[in-house]
Amino acid sequence: MLTLSLEKSGEPVQKLQLSLTKGARFTITVAWECGHGHLHDVDIHALEASNDGNGAKVGKLENILSTYNTKKMNPKAGVLPVNADGSFATPGGGLLHTGDRRSQGGSESIIVDGTQFADAVNEIPIFTTIHAAGEVETFEEIEMATITIAEDGGKELGSYRLSDEFKEFNVVQFGSIMRNDKGWEYAPVGRGFKGNFNDVLAQFT
Repeated sequence: MLTLSLEKSGEPVQKLQLSLTKGARFTITVAWECGHGHLHDVDIHALEASNDGNGAKVGKLENILSTYNTKKMNPKAGVLPVNADGSFATPGGGLLHTGDRRSQGGSESIIVDGTQFADAVNEIPIFTTIHAAGEVETFEEIEMATITIAEDGGKELGSYRLSDEFKEFNVVQFGSIMRNDKGWEYAPVGRGFKGNFNDVLAQFT
């Protein structure tokens, strides 16, 4: 298992080539464990974004796969309907969240279907946020958090563990899935944010 570090200028990023020959589908899972018996909640989010070389940008609310963007959690402003099993997806079906999980030692997954994105979508930033059951809402409250990428058949392609460098943050971009002429690849990023999810979105809109 690899450990992510914060972005450092000039250092090359080791990218993971994704095998999409089996229906161009794979699953990204974030799993976490809390220390001292706490019941903190970690959520996974993803964006259908376009990157023309000046950073990933998302222009429509329906391209934001987040529990904050569901009609169930945000009846006034959310745009994504939630299915009976708790799952929700972007309209084109490129991103499917299998459902919000709030439990100790929990995990949440996003299923990516690389055949269902618009041509303009060439980057999928992946984020995690923490909601601590207490006054301190940072990843200092999480004993361990990992992100795993698996192909449609279940074979694990890569796994990354969040390092202690992110303890001061409450939002972390684990990485991005990017499309180029050779197909899709996963690039670990390791970028911490302080603020709420809207503060993060401001940097991608």
